[in-house]
Amino acid sequence: MDFGYILTSTSGRIPRSQWWAGLAILIVIALILGVLVTYLLGGAMTVVGRIAMLILNIVLLYPAYALSAKRFQDRNKPGSLALIGIGLSLLQSLLTVFGLMGNPFNQNALDYIFGILLLIVGIWYLIELGILRGTVGSNTYGEDPLAGRA
Repeated sequence: MDFGYILTSTSGRIPRSQWWAGLAILIVIALILGVLVTYLLGGAMTVVGRIAMLILNIVLLYPAYALSAKRFQDRNKPGSLALIGIGLSLLQSLLTVFGLMGNPFNQNALDYIFGILLLIVGIWYLIELGILRGTVGSNTYGEDPLAGRA
């Protein structure tokens, strides 16, 4: 499994197994860096912590996009659909930095709106990218990554 390709290239197709592996790597990286930010910078709710979390989000944007774009392409859909979840996540991070949302102890309407939107997109991604099989055979984006497997 070529994780460099999985997390950096937006061309081609990957099967579900590689998407799940790449997702697991991104989650572990995000958790480790999030814990470090929390402990080293005095918490994620401080101004410095919020900015650090935004930077972390920005750093992980491209690998997340590359990973999901290839899975959408495996389903013969444009990889740009991956920008929906990434855009929502980035917007949520920006609003959190500006103090408009993100306080788990005093949530507002934006917190609930983004929570619902991200839940809907997350369920869609789970089904579309993590459960449904890609296009059998070649499609617009390349050869079937499972071709030749039993």
